Amino acid sequence: MGGRSGFRGSAWAAPFMVAAALGGAGVAWADEPASDTAAAKSVAIKSLAAGDAAAACATLQPLLPTHPDDLVLHFLVGECLARTGQPRAAIAEYRYVLARDPNAIRARASLASAEAAAGDDAAARRDIEAVLAHELPAAARAKLEALRANIPPRSHWSGVVTLGGMYDSNPGVGPWKNTVTLFGAPFRLVGAPPREEGDWAALATANLAYGYAVDANWALQATAAANTVAYAKLSHFDFDSYALYAGPSFHADWIGVTTNFGASVARLGETLYSVSWGAAPTITVPLLPNLAFDEALSVQRNYYYTSNVANGWSASAVSALQWHFAGTAAYVQPKLTLAHQATLSALYTDDQIGGAVDWFEPLGGGFSLLVEPSLTEIYYRANDPAFGTTRHDKTYAFMANIGYELGFHRSQLALGVTVAGNRSNQSLYDYNRTQTTLQFKLPF
Repeated sequence: MGGRSGFRGSAWAAPFMVAAALGGAGVAWADEPASDTAAAKSVAIKSLAAGDAAAACATLQPLLPTHPDDLVLHFLVGECLARTGQPRAAIAEYRYVLARDPNAIRARASLASAEAAAGDDAAARRDIEAVLAHELPAAARAKLEALRANIPPRSHWSGVVTLGGMYDSNPGVGPWKNTVTLFGAPFRLVGAPPREEGDWAALATANLAYGYAVDANWALQATAAANTVAYAKLSHFDFDSYALYAGPSFHADWIGVTTNFGASVARLGETLYSVSWGAAPTITVPLLPNLAFDEALSVQRNYYYTSNVANGWSASAVSALQWHFAGTAAYVQPKLTLAHQATLSALYTDDQIGGAVDWFEPLGGGFSLLVEPSLTEIYYRANDPAFGTTRHDKTYAFMANIGYELGFHRSQLALGVTVAGNRSNQSLYDYNRTQTTLQFKLPF
């Protein structure tokens, strides 16, 4: 583990070193025509060679909005971003170049280095192999082979564990934001919410992933997850879930598709609560250097042990646009959620539409801030004879999370709060809920 961390730390310099060794392959360099950006690029190249990548970024980044077709400019911005510790922002620049010039070998070599620094091992291996398939200068080949030697084997494991505590003002209602699933398992309360009563709880999650790179574009992956919420007094609201999903994935410069087929099981208190199975593919499409479109789909069959009235199937689609500010790690991500739940009893069949905006901002000193306001509306299909109306709910929520990087194996401490309220035309279903959490996260 320690050797791997050391490699990631030294990888920031690798893109420019490999690109320099490659000489003029792919992206134009010495032979580019004179332009109003030529002087700025010349200054930036000298700054990079002198080890002042921040100065290179300051020189080049203001030129991007007015020169979107200048691939050399985008390549150089990627170089300075990679060397200032922003590999994911650099990846966006390199992929922008490759989407317009697939033969830009220098850009692909730098992309591989940035992917390795960002921990995208399968992608880094894929792009290194693609570059090594070409005739290369001996120095460039040696650097790429050394980079490949530091990447985990084609078959590799990864995971993350979180531990923490929570104060929940209203454990009996949920989930805090209406979605088709909670922790990957279907969750639906039938009947009136109980009277509000707060309690402390312990939280724990574990996620273990396995990946096998088949070739430059295809991989096989599997993920197992376990989650638990254990309340101090209200143990009948304890919630546990277990999930296993697997499937092939495809990644290219212009699209990434991951398929997930599997099942999940949930327990509520001491009772086996639900089982679900289905598919949950995700799609990512880079649109611009700092803009990407993400789509997360889910179709599953749900079976409830506590009450069969909600048995049936559900489907959801979450569409998102993630925009990074001027090549930095900060981003804004608006999201649209559409969902449908078909149940055995028409009273619980519904359509959902929701919107949310994620805003992530590094604060410096290892701190970061993530906030998300959201609104979800649920339209039930059938008239409820007990009320003489068709139920219509609105759930308002606001989440804020302050993270701190501890500097130990990419671990993080996070303090979060989520405030939610449900308002229904059938006032029996109105509720408020606040959850405050402190969690420790350790990737491995």
